[in-house]
Amino acid sequence: MRDAQAKVNEFHRVFGLRAAARPALLECLPKSAGTVAGELRRLADRCRQTGDSRDGLCARLALALEELAEWAEAHAAGNLVAAADAWGDRAYVLLGDAVAAGLPAEAIFAEVHRSNMTKTAAAGFGAKPTKSDHFEPPQLEVILLSAAPTTNRKTAP
Repeated sequence: MRDAQAKVNEFHRVFGLRAAARPALLECLPKSAGTVAGELRRLADRCRQTGDSRDGLCARLALALEELAEWAEAHAAGNLVAAADAWGDRAYVLLGDAVAAGLPAEAIFAEVHRSNMTKTAAAGFGAKPTKSDHFEPPQLEVILLSAAPTTNRKTAP
């Protein structure tokens, strides 16, 4: 995970995005963060109500939304420890998605990073990087096909 964080740090540095030197909450308006957290929880409830016992996607989406709500609530409360806990839970759920779907997380992450580094910085400090003439989309099909057992290759795109 250290390598992945270093790559994201590189992306942030290259594109002028925030990269804190020490643990800190993100800037936010507490009332807005609380409102968004409530909406995320309502959406998580909808996911649970919509899915059934065979619907792994809805169950995983509900988990992801709950943890994202906790992240927002921690910021609204100004609680760095709770934010760190929520971040850890979010990372755990995200890696759990990869495990549940049989995705080779490290290889996918490395390829998405490679692709992201071909983007161009948008105008204005901290603006979202954009796709340009030099942008190279991630080549994920090869990664997915090489990760799939020979008998299961029909499920890969």
